[in-house]
Amino acid sequence: MAAFDITNADRIRWQRMAYDEVGVFLADAATQGLPAIMWTIATTGAITGQVNALTSTPARQRDEFNAWVAYLGVTPSERTRNDGSVTLYAKFQRGDLVGGAIRAEIDPPTDDEDGA
Repeated sequence: MAAFDITNADRIRWQRMAYDEVGVFLADAATQGLPAIMWTIATTGAITGQVNALTSTPARQRDEFNAWVAYLGVTPSERTRNDGSVTLYAKFQRGDLVGGAIRAEIDPPTDDEDGA
């Protein structure tokens, strides 16, 4: 094995550190009134937060994304595609070893949704 080979133990250690940080996120969400979102942990330990798109209006998705961006203290990016859908995205770093991104994929509002 080379000096810089990544082992399964390394991957598991990174995931456990990310898991611990997601636990902090959830505890803070409960006490600070942040919305529930989906969290995914990659084998690299990267954390991805995804705002719910199935049961929310575009305005609510944006509000939920902005609440997490404020909590994480990061600057978001926004990209509008030709079909009118919008991707909201922000990278975050927690300490030296744990980081990731939060995202929201917002479809254009339908006639019965508030798209503000």
